[in-house]
Amino acid sequence: MTNPFLIGKQIYFRPAFLEDAEFIETGENCPDVRETLFLALPMDIEKEREKLRQQMASKETILFTIIDKETDRPIGQTAFVRIDYISSATVFYIAILNPEFWGKGVGTEASRMMVDYAFETLNLNRIQLHVFAGNTAAIKIYQKVGYIKEGVLRQAMYHHGEYCDFWVMGILKKDWLKNKRRLK
Repeated sequence: MTNPFLIGKQIYFRPAFLEDAEFIETGENCPDVRETLFLALPMDIEKEREKLRQQMASKETILFTIIDKETDRPIGQTAFVRIDYISSATVFYIAILNPEFWGKGVGTEASRMMVDYAFETLNLNRIQLHVFAGNTAAIKIYQKVGYIKEGVLRQAMYHHGEYCDFWVMGILKKDWLKNKRRLK
């Protein structure tokens, strides 16, 4: 393991490195990945490096690279963005950029690790996310981790010639604690 920060069963998180730009560029240009992330524009290595520099420099972002423990290869990214330390709230982001790892439980494990980190270590009170209403696989993961649907952003994004709805989902620390106690 290289510079592990949080360690799970199948994966670990390490801080993002500028060298991750090549991996991210490959993932974000992959048609299957672009489809799930609603990415419409091609990315190049310089754009990825600049984006990484900005994310890594932001005090309102905590960005991790998700690494497969078995192969020590990067497989995705996860982050808290727009962290509001006064309201103790943040927005969650995850992208499994290597489709070989889809459907293998790493999305669920990474999402759970981030929720635990937010509430146990960062002492946040609320995490929210936006997800395409038609992305049933992601919605199932978020529900399994404890997120609930809080609202709908109607026609929030344009994709394949139509405007698509997105769900706002959230999880509160008190609900996470209740769920954690119930599972013990």
